[in-house]
Amino acid sequence: MDERRIKNLVKAQFGAAAQAYVTSAGHAEGDDLRRLVELARLTGVERVLDVATGGGHTALAFAPHVREVVASDLTPEMLAAAETFAQSKGASNIRFRQAEAERLPFEDAAFDVVVTRIAPHHFADPERFVAEAARVLRPGGLFLLDDNMTPEDAELDAFMNRFEQWRDPSHVRAYTQTEWIRMIEHAGLAIELVDPLYPKRYEFDAWTARMRMPEPERRALERWLLAAPARCKEFFQLKVQDESVKSIAGYFGIIEGRKQVSKEQP
Repeated sequence: MDERRIKNLVKAQFGAAAQAYVTSAGHAEGDDLRRLVELARLTGVERVLDVATGGGHTALAFAPHVREVVASDLTPEMLAAAETFAQSKGASNIRFRQAEAERLPFEDAAFDVVVTRIAPHHFADPERFVAEAARVLRPGGLFLLDDNMTPEDAELDAFMNRFEQWRDPSHVRAYTQTEWIRMIEHAGLAIELVDPLYPKRYEFDAWTARMRMPEPERRALERWLLAAPARCKEFFQLKVQDESVKSIAGYFGIIEGRKQVSKEQP
């Protein structure tokens, strides 16, 4: 799939579902939000970039602890919904900016922290995104990645990406931690932390409704899940009741990288 088609799919999917993502409990809440803020070790003076802010939840989590957050997103409708939501919460230090993750419209070394949460599996070119994140970080700055990640197992990797993309055609790929580490190191960032993968349960009806899945497609996905290999059902914690899928788990991970200070710099 080419880059422009991916971006058009993302805009179409998330433009239509913007408000649903603002109100989604799975995006608005979670221990991972607290973990990201904790890992950043903030002092109150930082300038933070939240890439692909979605409903604005990550920006809101960081805002009370920093000088300024810039929240960027590809989709205008999502940005507008996030800005309205942030204003309703009284946040006054968040700025919103439309931007492609792979072409960040910011100067070199402009941010102390670059964070992205539950988004890079939609990016057309994640390697270029990481390079851009490294570029806009100041020396010593922190990159925080929190996203869908697959286990280091070919069958489980393929299975998770299949059900994610079936439900949301703008899903490009959930990568393994090994793949992300390679991309982050290739961009010149030093890996400081790799958290273990953790499951996040999706309630099937709400999860499919949020992406406005047509009913025939929703039923087809459900039949496919019910017929899945036993090890896939077990690993992804498929919960079935009365021959209907009630929930399934996706897996997520957090990786932290730091931009090194060159020897020439004081």
